[in-house]
Parts: sequence; C-alpha cells; structure tokens
Amino acid sequence: MATSPICLLQWLEPGEYQETKAALKNFSAEVNIEHFDVQTKDEADQALQTWFRNNVGNTQFCFVGAHGVKGLAGKTVGVGATARTEEYARWREIWDWFAQGELLGGLWLGACQSSHAAAALSSCLTLSKTPSAIPYIYGFKDAVYPREIEQILLKLLEFTRTEQVVWLDEELGLLRAAVPGIAIELYYPASTSPQIVEYLNVDQMPARIGMTFRELLEMQARVGLGRPKQAQRTRG
Repeated sequence: MATSPICLLQWLEPGEYQETKAALKNFSAEVNIEHFDVQTKDEADQALQTWFRNNVGNTQFCFVGAHGVKGLAGKTVGVGATARTEEYARWREIWDWFAQGELLGGLWLGACQSSHAAAALSSCLTLSKTPSAIPYIYGFKDAVYPREIEQILLKLLEFTRTEQVVWLDEELGLLRAAVPGIAIELYYPASTSPQIVEYLNVDQMPARIGMTFRELLEMQARVGLGRPKQAQRTRG
C-alpha cells in the first residue's frame, strides 16, 4: 500500500492559504501527500498522529502552515489560527506531539518569525545518539506570505521525485534560490559544548562550532552517525 511521506497541516481559518491546495493539485498525480485542515490544537495533534500511524517508516517531512503567535516579549511562542488565539500550541507542545511518532526528516514551520522555535526547542535536545523527536527545523526569520509559501512548497515537492535526489546540506541553497529575498533558515542539532546540544542556524556553524554544515555531516558519517538519510527525498 502506498504511503504518504509528506504531511501538510493547514492550521488556519477556513479559506486561508489557498496556495497549499494549488500545490497539492499540481503534484497529486505523482506524490502521495497527506493533507489536513484543522482549526484547533486538538485537531492538529490528532492529525499528526494519524499521519504517523498511517505512514510508519516513511514520514519524510511535515509542513505546518499557520500563523505565528507572539508572546509579551515580542517573540513567536507558538503557532495557531489567526482568529482563535486560545487555540494555539506553544513550541514545547508541538515537540510533544512529534515525540509520539517518528519524524524521519524535518519540520517546516510555515509561519511568520517561526525561527524562534529553534532556541525554544533546544532545551529538549540531549547528548544521546537517539534521534530527536524533530531531526531539524526550517523556519522564517521575518514575515512570510502565501505566494512565497507556495513557491517553497512546489520546490519541496519537487525533491520527492526519485530522479532528483537532494541532500540536506544542498537543499537550503536550492530553496533560497527558489524564493530570493525570503529569510529561510535551517536549524540542525550540534554540540556547542561538551554538555550542550542546540539547534544551530547552519549559516552560523563556522563561528559557533568551527566547521561548516557540510563538514559536520561528513564528520557524523565518519563516526558512524551517517549522513542524514532523511535528507534524501523519495517517492512514497
């Protein structure tokens, strides 16, 4: 039975973000996509668990289209639907949802200033070699708009074609080229001290850990952690 390696979770008011539906239509003939429309955080949680349950061993990436919810300090503290401020999930709640399944690839947070999730979720990482609930995070430094999200989704879905293998350390540049001017950021776990692991912005790795993202992946391969298998997109 075919599985759905991609989950698109649309957590918005009815009628918003029609670009996700357009992207689904364009690629539905060749890619199995599991798509959910939700308005509450309980529905969002249940949708993710359904995707995990139906696609064991092939949950390649999840794209959450939502709105960033700001806290008192002005930082984005979670995501949810615009007009339902009581129905949003904080970053730790989202981590707990993913901890119930097995995400093989990345979490895309399609919301304004969603890159704030990386710092908040770094406290959930451990030094264990056991894979984390969220292997890596894509977010946006600034505002992001429907047309830009559509372009990103189209490019991500292209990566699922078997004739076009794209690895994680190459993927970011291709995505940025597809949507120039948009601050797409990739955060990947790395040790910043003997006792601390953080989601690091891969652009800042040379300054923070003394090596590039490519060098980190090569080092992990040499010591047996392997080059991130989840970075290779394959058809479901």
